[in-house]
Amino acid sequence: MLGCIIYYYSHKTPQKDRSKVFELIMFNMLFTSISAFVSTLMDPLTSPAMNVYNYIQQFCQTIYFALHTLLAPLFALYVVLVNNWGDTHSRRGCLIFLSPAFLLEIFVLTNPFTGLIFYYQDNVLFTRGPMELLIYAEAAGYMAFTVQQLWLYRSVLLKNAATALWIFIGCCLMGVMVQFVFQWFKLELFCEALSLMGIMLLIEMEDSHTDAMTGVYNRHMFIADNERYIRSKRKYMVVVISLLNFKSYFRMFKNEDLEEMIKNIVLWVIKNSRGTVYRIAQDKIAIITTADRMECDEFSTLFKEYMHSNELHLNKFNNVSLPLSASIDIVRVPEEIQKPEILAELGDDIRDTIKPGLTVHREEDIEKVKRRVDLEQVLQKAIQDKSFDVHFQPIWNADTSLFDCAEALVRLNDPNFGNIPPMEFIPIAEQNGMINDIGRIVFEKVCRFIHETQPERFGLKEIEVNLSIFQLYVDDTDILFRNIMEKYGVTSKQINLEVTESASLLDNEIVRAHYENLRRLGFTFSLDDFGTGYSNLIQVIHNEFKNIKSDKGLLWDTKNPNSHKFLVETINLIRKFRLDVIQEGVETKEQLDLVLKAGANKIQGFYFSKPLDSSAFLNFIRSHNVSTNPMHS
Repeated sequence: MLGCIIYYYSHKTPQKDRSKVFELIMFNMLFTSISAFVSTLMDPLTSPAMNVYNYIQQFCQTIYFALHTLLAPLFALYVVLVNNWGDTHSRRGCLIFLSPAFLLEIFVLTNPFTGLIFYYQDNVLFTRGPMELLIYAEAAGYMAFTVQQLWLYRSVLLKNAATALWIFIGCCLMGVMVQFVFQWFKLELFCEALSLMGIMLLIEMEDSHTDAMTGVYNRHMFIADNERYIRSKRKYMVVVISLLNFKSYFRMFKNEDLEEMIKNIVLWVIKNSRGTVYRIAQDKIAIITTADRMECDEFSTLFKEYMHSNELHLNKFNNVSLPLSASIDIVRVPEEIQKPEILAELGDDIRDTIKPGLTVHREEDIEKVKRRVDLEQVLQKAIQDKSFDVHFQPIWNADTSLFDCAEALVRLNDPNFGNIPPMEFIPIAEQNGMINDIGRIVFEKVCRFIHETQPERFGLKEIEVNLSIFQLYVDDTDILFRNIMEKYGVTSKQINLEVTESASLLDNEIVRAHYENLRRLGFTFSLDDFGTGYSNLIQVIHNEFKNIKSDKGLLWDTKNPNSHKFLVETINLIRKFRLDVIQEGVETKEQLDLVLKAGANKIQGFYFSKPLDSSAFLNFIRSHNVSTNPMHS
């Protein structure tokens, strides 16, 4: 038992009530074992005449019964804390729960005067008293309650925890029964100590469920606990603290400085909150608590004060304090959120809008997170089913008056969410890595369309396919595209790849290398959204783009008189380098005349056509191109 305690404290993690009860059980069993051992040692030294050894033996036996009587109620309390039932009850409730044990303690502690629990016949022979059965009845009552709790919450408990608790009960029952029948066979304490070690290893020493740096539970355990509590229909609160500029500090300071800061924050949260604390990400700390909304709001106020205190500042750098910016999300479960994965994502959608100090998020912010997680699941299913649609928006060539080009645009329609706009799901896909799968699906659907319909018969020379910068980080994008084209008998001359202006191809060696691999396959490129990102003319010329797509923002800006002037000058400049300019967003005759006069030679927009499904698009180019040039009939 002593070895068990030493091992426990050498690996101890800063958890709360449950571990405190476990510590009480360990020390209870340690001193119970010591008192039983000393009492047994006194057997050959006692005498009917009552000597000092008799008094030592009776004292140790009383301590044994006093401590052992508390073992069953402490174990029952530990079980309800393992499944967090105990968090929903007050300290007064715990006292009521333990009151039968406390009453029995009175009988045990007064036993030297009454002999009701045990006595020594002729001062030597241990004899059970008439009230000893009360101890077994009390233990049986608490064990019955424990079994009922384990059965009631069998779907809530983790497998390891349930196994350890059932083994403890089984071992204890076996030891009690054997020792009750064979009083001389001291098996009960051995069985209890052995099974307690199992609980320590399977429940308390959960290395796979704890954060290595802070010792609190990790993201896996946070999601698992929420799944169990939601499944058991409990009501509770979740508080998520997001350290918004943590990653900026990560690039500025030594790792040990940040570790110390995170440890201090976690310890402060443990000390000042009521519930279980988790570190669910490098820069996120969560709490599962049964506190009400008001208490959680009070915690937010305390945390704000703590943020502004000198305790939290990383250090003094040239006499300047560097405090953190943070946000706190407070949600009621299951009233506001019913999905554990949404709870784990709280705070993730505001990383691009960091505000100084502490921001407390309310219901409207939570709805955004719920929408985001729902869309991630929709995207996963759409990727699995390849259910994305590809629409085509015709691009008019001013030089030939033909629609000889089109842009392939991905569309997503979900039975539950309806049409989801690309501007909503594409950023999510780029953040979670799904964009590579979506890009592959779109590219293959475009190649299949070209193979099955042969649109070149109606004057279509090429299709613009969007290429995310994230696809250029993947080693096999060029191989993937080549294999798909070979499968459908499509050539790279029939597809032109679009990259956005925000993707600088010169800044990253990996991106640049993969870009060159695609060029060697024969692909040409268009620069999309020119005028909104970070590109300059040097990059435009250096990367030898075939088309420059002028963003619709300047064209649609009618409030600023300089916008159209700047647009005209930009188009003129690009055309001087003999690059084709595709003007996006043309919707009116006035806009068409403006960009044509400026020199744009390819036009895309609702003035000619909205994006069309494959069948409607094919009919469109066939009818318009044939009427312009009968050779395409």
